[in-house]
Amino acid sequence: MKTLLDTNILVHAYNKSSPHQEKASSIIRKALRGEIDAILAPQILYEFYATVTNPRRVEHPIPPDEAADLCLDLWGCPEIEKASPTRMAPREVFRLAKELKLSRARIFDCVLAVTARENKLEAIYTENVDDFKDYPFIKAQNPLV
Repeated sequence: MKTLLDTNILVHAYNKSSPHQEKASSIIRKALRGEIDAILAPQILYEFYATVTNPRRVEHPIPPDEAADLCLDLWGCPEIEKASPTRMAPREVFRLAKELKLSRARIFDCVLAVTARENKLEAIYTENVDDFKDYPFIKAQNPLV
């Protein structure tokens, strides 16, 4: 099953002080060994970089140059497939935003859901399963529990 990895999975995997670090890093290792069909989207790496370099978001932030290298390594990794939104994604995202009455940062989950649908992805691994409850075309699973 092709599974999008949400930002929080990466944050936990690379944050040694996270209580979910072992489970999350195990997911990354399995993806690198081809044991799970993991997918990354550019937005996830942007959010990951913004989070792990911010001392307000993580206890031990990663220096920006190291975080950039990590993102480049993940993006260049052939074992993890990449999925990008199409040029038509904004039309669908804002249609759903109106329909679901989305506001604030909920728009970013909508972008991921639309990207998943456009790329025929079946699931997303995320700590925030409820963020995807309005998108029946993608199954949200929390692999950290």
